[in-house]
Amino acid sequence: MNELTRDILIGAFFVVGLMSFIYGEFILSSTFFAVTAIASYIKVNRKPVNTNTIQI
Repeated sequence: MNELTRDILIGAFFVVGLMSFIYGEFILSSTFFAVTAIASYIKVNRKPVNTNTIQI
């Protein structure tokens, strides 16, 4: 999954969470906000994989 697709997916989860909050579905909105926060945190703190080293 490339960066643009991941950004769109995180944004979609946020919008769905916001709409759920507006419509009064607080359990659903809490779930979507949690998914958005976790996905955003993972995206920010992701480290690149070094494929040049061979470990034996």
